[in-house]
Amino acid sequence: MDNKLFISLENLLRLPGSNRVANDASILTCGCIVSEQQFLLNGVSTCQICQKTNVSILSEIGPLRDLYQILQQQSQSNRRRSSSKRSIKSSNIDDHESTDLMGLFYKFAKEEQIDHGSKIDPTDIKNPVSEPPSIKSLSLSPTNYKLENKPHSSSVENQFEKNLFESLNEQKEYNFSKCYPFHRQLITFPTNQLKFNFPIPFTGNTIKKAICSSIYSFLNLQNALEVTRFVIINEKRWELYEYAVPTSDTRSSVKPKLICCGKSTGEYGESLNNLTFSIDNEIIIRNDFNKNDKDSKIDLKEVLSNYDQMYCKLTKNFLVISGTKGVMRVFNIDPESTEYKLGQPIYTYLTNFPIRCIAISPNESLIACGITAKERMSNLEQPFVILHRLVFNNKLENVDPITITIPYRDPIKIINFNSTSSHLIIATTWESRYLIIKLKTDNNYRKPRLIWSEIVYTKEFENNNETNLMMSNESITDVQFGNQYSNTVIITSCSLKKTPPIIIRLDGASIDENDSIENHHEDYHLKSSEIISRFSEIGSLIHKVAISPRNDGLILLDKDGKLYLISSPNFNKYQKKFIVLLGEVANSERFSESASVIFSPDGGKVFTIDRKCNFQVFDFTKGIPGDDPNVVKCKIINV
Repeated sequence: MDNKLFISLENLLRLPGSNRVANDASILTCGCIVSEQQFLLNGVSTCQICQKTNVSILSEIGPLRDLYQILQQQSQSNRRRSSSKRSIKSSNIDDHESTDLMGLFYKFAKEEQIDHGSKIDPTDIKNPVSEPPSIKSLSLSPTNYKLENKPHSSSVENQFEKNLFESLNEQKEYNFSKCYPFHRQLITFPTNQLKFNFPIPFTGNTIKKAICSSIYSFLNLQNALEVTRFVIINEKRWELYEYAVPTSDTRSSVKPKLICCGKSTGEYGESLNNLTFSIDNEIIIRNDFNKNDKDSKIDLKEVLSNYDQMYCKLTKNFLVISGTKGVMRVFNIDPESTEYKLGQPIYTYLTNFPIRCIAISPNESLIACGITAKERMSNLEQPFVILHRLVFNNKLENVDPITITIPYRDPIKIINFNSTSSHLIIATTWESRYLIIKLKTDNNYRKPRLIWSEIVYTKEFENNNETNLMMSNESITDVQFGNQYSNTVIITSCSLKKTPPIIIRLDGASIDENDSIENHHEDYHLKSSEIISRFSEIGSLIHKVAISPRNDGLILLDKDGKLYLISSPNFNKYQKKFIVLLGEVANSERFSESASVIFSPDGGKVFTIDRKCNFQVFDFTKGIPGDDPNVVKCKIINV
């Protein structure tokens, strides 16, 4: 092991709060990595890194302790080297790529493979100078340690780790380490101009401008494919496309293709020239808030002929579209389904009140929609959440709509689930308030609890009738839970006032561990909140946010269509953050019409679909800056 690599690895063990190379690296309950001995000697329960109180040692970090032992063995053969040379100049932006984590651990990982008896195929090494690192035995993200040592991590899968290590490609990871976050390759597919599955040239029958879109990406490990599906809708039509790329191929030239489509009147099919109408095996529920009645005699065709589509949400197997007249429909988009055809509707929900927003849980067993009704006596508006429990046994057997009353008069604007489908987060329209609802208590969904409510931007959002009615003042435009176990909430807004995107950390019981003993305790609650990050550098006209599964990046989309990539380890307020302009998509007047943005399952790509139906791929894994002319540098906003 050469001297430069030895020094680099040794400095990784110089943890904050310790004046020595730590041989006892441990992780605290707040997520920070410290020396266990130094933490115990301090005699306080306050983290010296993030200053959070009432913290304790969660678990030791095995890989870092093993690294210390390996370095000790190496030092025995290098004792004559001067200790004065064991310092590393702090990295700047220009040499950031040369000191990235993957580059530093390349040789160490290779030696680890040899020590464990693994064989390296010489034919895979074309250029020893730029040989990609192997990370099969390494997982050095602080967030990963925290997840691995959770007492219930065996019952709740870390989807990112599964995606990363089951589809691991050394060349892609090496390219990512050289590109992220300053370089990327851009690929654009205009769906209106490409001839996908159409037997005739484009004649204007496809969607020219979308009023809403949704995008979802997942790994098909059986076929070794990274599959990205996106849906675009207008008032009368919807189209679903699929972009499938081999996980092992960094030079694929695959194009998206139309896999199914349909109309608001109920017709569906795999192409625009072959649409059918059918309600076979479809569950239809009408809810007028007096009774829930499965009525097979409903003239669904007449209902659908009078409604317009407004919102859509997409998951791996389902597409949900809601619109006017209180209509919400669920479609099957699983090509391997034996009970339903591709694009076939499987559930329709009808109500007399407008549906303002929809969301699908990650486990696809729950659908939530926000409605606003009026009380008969007072004639005042009252918001509700209708939680639809989908019961499957090969096919959809039953749907149980549950009504959740919101204890505020403010209409519901945005609704989202957390990663374990145990909680809902809701944003309201006028008060800039967000609420968190615990959906299940003792395995009973009919006892939801409001566990947190808070108004954000209280000083900035003062009552001003002139500005509040302007299109540029949309209040909260997106609210999401952070990555699993982080207990964070990310909020964006669009306002002429100073309302930057923020990340809020919730202090209290873990939101994502719904099966833990802590959550079954009577005192289960959230205690307080703290703003840990503000991104004032990119303004306050933000429409959407997307979170990297690596927990080191955010994409923020502004009103003008600019995509800002924010890179920071764990988004701690004491950590350095990098902000770059990743690219641009079509602008939008309303946040509901803004582009849909998502990271790939391994965090190596960013996918977007905008209202002009342009599908874009921002790829950090395609090539190396300088070697590949298509890999270009992003505009740096802040470092």
